[in-house]
Amino acid sequence: MKKLLLLSLFLIASITNAQIMLGSGTTQGGYVPIDVNYGYNYTQQIFTKSEINANAAGNITGMKFYLPNNADITKSVDWVVYVGHTTKTSFSSTTDWLPVSGLSQVFSGTISASGGEVTVNFTTPFAYNNTDNLVVAIDENTSDYTAATNKFYTFTGASNSTLYYRSDPTNPDPASPPTGTRTATKSVASLLGLTPGIPACPVVAAPAAAATGISVLPTISWAATSSDSSYKISIGTTPGATNVMNMQDVGNVTSYTLTNSLSFDTQYYYTVYAANSTGVSPACTERSFTTMATLGCPSVGAPTAAQVGVPVLTTFSWPAVSGALGYRLSIGTSAGSSNVLSNFDMGNVTAYTLTPAQQLNPMTQYYYTITAYNGGVVSTGCTERNFTTTVVPPANDNCSGAVNLTVNPSLACTATTPGNTLGATESMAAGACSGSPNDDVWYKFTATAASHVVAISDVTSTGTTTGVSDMYFQVLSGSCGTMTSMLCSDANTNIVTGLTAGQTYYIRVYTYSSTVTANASFNICVSTPPAPPANDDCANAVAITINPDMSCASITAGTTSGGTSSGVALGSCSGTADDDVWYKFTATSTGHTFQLKNIVSVGNASTTSLYAQVFSGACGALVSTNCISSNTNFTNLTGLTAGQTYYVRVYTYDANSGASFYADSFDICMGTLPAAPANDECSAAVSLSVSPTLTCASPVSGTTLSATNSGLAVSPCGGTADDDVWYKFTATGTDHVVLLSNVTAAGTSTSTSVYTQVFSGACGTLTSIKCGTAVNTPLTGLTPGQTYYVRVYNSNTNGSTLYANSFNICIGTPPPPPANDDCANAASLSVSSTDAFLNAVNGSTISATQSSGVTAPTCSASGTNDDVWYSFTATGATHLVHVLYTDNATSTQIYSGTCGALTAMTCFDGAYGNSSVLLQNLVAGQTYFVRVYSSTSTATTTSNFQIAVTTPSAVTNDTCDTAIALACNGTAQGVNALAGDETLPASTCGSSGSTASYKGVWYTVTATENGPITIDACGTQYDAYLRVYTGTCGSLTCFSNSSGVGYADAGCATTLYNAPTLTFTGVAGTTYYVLLTGYAATRIGNYSISVTQGCSGLATTEVEKKNNEIKAYPNPFVDDLNISDVSKVKSASVVDAAGRIVKTIDNPSSTLHLGDLKQGMYLVVLNMKDGSKQTIKAIKR
Repeated sequence: MKKLLLLSLFLIASITNAQIMLGSGTTQGGYVPIDVNYGYNYTQQIFTKSEINANAAGNITGMKFYLPNNADITKSVDWVVYVGHTTKTSFSSTTDWLPVSGLSQVFSGTISASGGEVTVNFTTPFAYNNTDNLVVAIDENTSDYTAATNKFYTFTGASNSTLYYRSDPTNPDPASPPTGTRTATKSVASLLGLTPGIPACPVVAAPAAAATGISVLPTISWAATSSDSSYKISIGTTPGATNVMNMQDVGNVTSYTLTNSLSFDTQYYYTVYAANSTGVSPACTERSFTTMATLGCPSVGAPTAAQVGVPVLTTFSWPAVSGALGYRLSIGTSAGSSNVLSNFDMGNVTAYTLTPAQQLNPMTQYYYTITAYNGGVVSTGCTERNFTTTVVPPANDNCSGAVNLTVNPSLACTATTPGNTLGATESMAAGACSGSPNDDVWYKFTATAASHVVAISDVTSTGTTTGVSDMYFQVLSGSCGTMTSMLCSDANTNIVTGLTAGQTYYIRVYTYSSTVTANASFNICVSTPPAPPANDDCANAVAITINPDMSCASITAGTTSGGTSSGVALGSCSGTADDDVWYKFTATSTGHTFQLKNIVSVGNASTTSLYAQVFSGACGALVSTNCISSNTNFTNLTGLTAGQTYYVRVYTYDANSGASFYADSFDICMGTLPAAPANDECSAAVSLSVSPTLTCASPVSGTTLSATNSGLAVSPCGGTADDDVWYKFTATGTDHVVLLSNVTAAGTSTSTSVYTQVFSGACGTLTSIKCGTAVNTPLTGLTPGQTYYVRVYNSNTNGSTLYANSFNICIGTPPPPPANDDCANAASLSVSSTDAFLNAVNGSTISATQSSGVTAPTCSASGTNDDVWYSFTATGATHLVHVLYTDNATSTQIYSGTCGALTAMTCFDGAYGNSSVLLQNLVAGQTYFVRVYSSTSTATTTSNFQIAVTTPSAVTNDTCDTAIALACNGTAQGVNALAGDETLPASTCGSSGSTASYKGVWYTVTATENGPITIDACGTQYDAYLRVYTGTCGSLTCFSNSSGVGYADAGCATTLYNAPTLTFTGVAGTTYYVLLTGYAATRIGNYSISVTQGCSGLATTEVEKKNNEIKAYPNPFVDDLNISDVSKVKSASVVDAAGRIVKTIDNPSSTLHLGDLKQGMYLVVLNMKDGSKQTIKAIKR
């Protein structure tokens, strides 16, 4: 029987130990066996025969994988496991999957983690042949995932020995897996059922073979082997000897440090073995090393050599010396002496502070030496250092000498106590606090309240270390020797709470620095925060008087000063309610208004960010109903029950910390909204008279304040009609307009989003016919004599924010469509033969309708719902159609052809009062059509404008070298339509969005004296840009000095055209170049430019214009044009009708040969030798 029992126990032990460990460590490398941070996984890992190191072929009955004890893999538990043999040692590519058809499925089911292990028991054991390598494939099919902190443990194996695929949306098919990723990361795992082979000998790293100078407490290290469970070490003093350590099991580690000292200057022999349940690695290589001959001297860190200001209870420190078992200290008052301490044994430590019995004398120089020892071996020749002590420790160096502090009755530090850490020594370790208390001093105070503020101020360095400012203090309860820390503070000011009035508390103060000579003097103060107000808690809430209206005749005053946290959760509200005070009110209706007014900061930290929270229920069982964070207007409290009590807590948003106390005084005003308007329902709709025009002499005032939802669906209109009011009118025509004016906010919101909805029918059977989102809502298709209903409402949804508006309303009647509403009735425009803005026609799109069957415009095509028409007959190839609007932007489209067969030409959607269009290549005698309409598609937007057609003149000053001089206080006017678009000077001058000077004209201004010069283009009728340069043409620089910059794109009092003006300080005799351009190529029209400056004298370069004395003939000419007197002419330029210079002649003769010009009109510009210019209009046949 005993033999059977022994055999059974042996079999159980064999089965228990029949497992092979693969890898080790707790690195969570992810990837394998699966990545729990992904929804789906498929992985294959190759474990080589040498990694497995089985004792023999056998059945693998399962596997274990390892992970943290608390790992959550509950969303990655659907596993299918495959195992197979392979001769591969790695995967050659990202698609080099081993076919699953060649593997054995050994498990399919749900796994779980227990105690940091996942055990997969194979359904069918796998017969491992102990010849090939092993591949393990795992297919995980759970769609969800958990955090990366739950990943399995892994180790780093051979390169590319793992291939994995992971995905959230895609569940891979093991039969045809997608492209994966290769890695060297493999699972820390166990193969169950196999018996491991005897492990190989570990590769030893240190000490190196035959190493010398090794510590007598050496650390032996080696690399891990496969299939090991522990390591054994033998050490002896002769080859093969084990008289020091004999096969000592040091555990499953890869390094071991001896705890018992070896002998100095001795050779040792050592061997490291790997072991497991099968056996111990045999014939491992023995190595030797020789220990150090003696101990080294400690490398002392403190006190430093010749240091001064050292505390009398000096602290000595040094790093550990290899092989040392202890350290000794000698101190003397002269070099080489030890009359204070002689070879004092400090123990096996690396820092030592003198005890009170060893306290040194103040202001005295001492010499010291620290040596290391190990048995009889002592380090020799160690360096002696010296230091000088500081002053006598202060009287309050220890807790027993704590200085009593006066407690101030308020936050004001009227009574302060001076202190100094110079000479102080450490009383006890920092413990729960921070910093280095090597110079702590002590104070105490008797609490007069539950909280006090401790403040340290006026910090000044007093030790030999300068710049000390970082102080630290600790507040403690109890008595000296049995203290409990209550507060640790790096901040120089902080509040300590939880005190008991009448009890004594201690404060120790020290500099944060660990430098022993870092000391400081300071002042310390204990002050008292304000006492909590009577309504500090819900139970003592103050009653609020509710006004019967919104006048705030009755208010409730309050303050958060001294308030403490009630402990009631904020819930969805924000801020920090650590100073909340409480109020209550009994509702008199279903709604009330609430507002905090007259908020004044009264704390020692400033804030007026005051919040409130409203609760239903009772103290101890409160339910939050409103969070109030804005006090600029009242908050509407809705859904109240008349007669029920509600609670309000008020608090500052900011968190009190340290000695920063945020507090506010305030007034609470609660009011009652007025009753619903009389026209709250359709049945009480207010009648509106119909004005015969769009001007309403007597509009009706209205409001949505307190209005309620009529219950009529708002569809097909938008917004929320929960505050609608009603009106009605009887149509007098087919077209009317609902006109709203003076719309203002009347609720807690500033919203003026007022919508209208118009109905036909009668109350109860209404039909929506029009939705309005603007102040004017046009109505068409009405039946004269029929009554229509209008409801008005704010589009927003009411809640704690009350959206309401007051307004005026009336019904207007639009005029009939203008006579030129369609192309067939286009108004005829006369054409000016010059660029003078003559015979302008006033126009309007009011009541205009959209033309049908007309070619669509090429700009702002959606705005043609109010188009009007004009026509003109061209008298030449070039004309300028001026359209100057006075209110809403217009668009101008030009057509050729005839009504019903129009061809779109040029179009401009206007800006800044101008939608003028330049037309070129026209056919004289042909009729052209002009279509003008407001640029927006909004039906209620119309435009008023002036329109005229002119013939623009050539521009002769559109380049710098043709600039025209402006006389002192002179003005120039013109039209820029035919000016060229040239490149701006290289010097950036204002806007750099484009380098083109759009239709620019050039002038010069010469300063007559030092002083301000104003360039004014305010008469310009298009969006213009003004630039001023200095220098010469070809080398211009944008003007800039302390008086301003040389550019402007606005500035005039009348802003319709966005015309510019600028003023700068001129220097007498300096010529400034002025460039006036359009802000874009489409900005054209009449301009005016003037200069204003002091005219005390004329600039030396100013030249008066000469009278027109030169004639040109014949005119018209065929090929040659004669000049009557060329003696005064320096050069001549010929400009075509488009404003382009087509020919330049220097030093011309009396006959200009112009046969190469095309037929047409030209301007011949004669540049005179005296600087003036003369322009002659000539026509070539």
